[in-house]
Amino acid sequence: MELNERKPRNHKAGLAPAHGYAAFPKEVEDALHLFLEQFCPDPEAIQDALNRTCLGTVHDFLPGESICKRGGRVQGCWLIVSGHVEVRADEQIIVIRGPGELFGEQGLVHMLSGKDGTRTADVRAIGSVKLLCIDASLQERLEDREKVVWTLTLARVINDKLEQATQARSELRGIAAQRELLLRRFCDGDALGLVKIATCGERPSIQNRRAIVLFSDIAGFSVWAASKTTDEVGRHLGALAGIQINAVRDCGGQIDKLMGDGAMAYWFVDSGDREKCEPAAVLTCVLKIASECKAYFEKHGLPLGLRMGLHVGDVSFGDFGAENRIAVTLLGAAVNTAARYEQAKSAELGEIRISPALHDLMIRSGANPDTFRGPTKVEVKHGVALDVFSI
Repeated sequence: MELNERKPRNHKAGLAPAHGYAAFPKEVEDALHLFLEQFCPDPEAIQDALNRTCLGTVHDFLPGESICKRGGRVQGCWLIVSGHVEVRADEQIIVIRGPGELFGEQGLVHMLSGKDGTRTADVRAIGSVKLLCIDASLQERLEDREKVVWTLTLARVINDKLEQATQARSELRGIAAQRELLLRRFCDGDALGLVKIATCGERPSIQNRRAIVLFSDIAGFSVWAASKTTDEVGRHLGALAGIQINAVRDCGGQIDKLMGDGAMAYWFVDSGDREKCEPAAVLTCVLKIASECKAYFEKHGLPLGLRMGLHVGDVSFGDFGAENRIAVTLLGAAVNTAARYEQAKSAELGEIRISPALHDLMIRSGANPDTFRGPTKVEVKHGVALDVFSI
């Protein structure tokens, strides 16, 4: 018999069943009718079959009550008449289903196809729930044509859920992309990788690395800002930070943090290739920052200057935060030394101050020795004297 043919009916879906059939309460009949109209190619065939076989039973569940458990044996599928249920796996809510939705059909199809007939998720009632349980043995009690109709009904339900899952995955990809963009506003490169690990609840091990560290500071900014409005201060501070951030990123570096009118950045040089390439990139970066900041000061008539201090050495790199706070950064003597080069004060120094170790590395990587002044011995904070090359 062709699928679109109809056998004579003793009653129509939603009406009182004929003599000898099991009747569902009207609320259940209405829910079943709406479900079959949406997914079933012949709603009357399945509604009559359920009435005839008495293999649909109505169950009420209390709030929080378990409906089925992962690993449990498949005994049928459920149509939600009223209320909502949550489908859970690994203590996470996968999806919430509501009135008119079928659940448990995938396990049923697996069982009917000869595969493992166990549940793959937990289902629990959210509030009071009324369900129509359709027994797994219904398939055996159906006539041949009804079997085809019921199989197509289950297939349509599964296909609808696959479409929902595809849409959900698309939305999740969009959320992931937005999250990535958000994270990139707080960290770069290697640090971004560690932050992603930390957001998954893992704590990455601390790494021993070698890096060129840069500290910068806008000289005279605090005095100038004291007599200005907060809007004006914020506008100029943001523009100057943008100059530095863009230059560092364009030259392959990573911004560690912004500190008021200063910044910290770094380039890892813990491989032969990086040690050859990065010093030149760093030199290009600081010259670009110096040039663009100077142009900005002149354009806006700002009585400000710029100091940058750079050093190369061994550092510890990782997440040094607490359980509820991620703080990926560099620590170590090399970081402190770079900060002291930025703090060095002498009329003989240019605005870019470089340690002898980094100076030698830059020369070995091809920098012109005439680019640098010095070295000049300068006393910095805490009474420490340093030999400083400058530009």
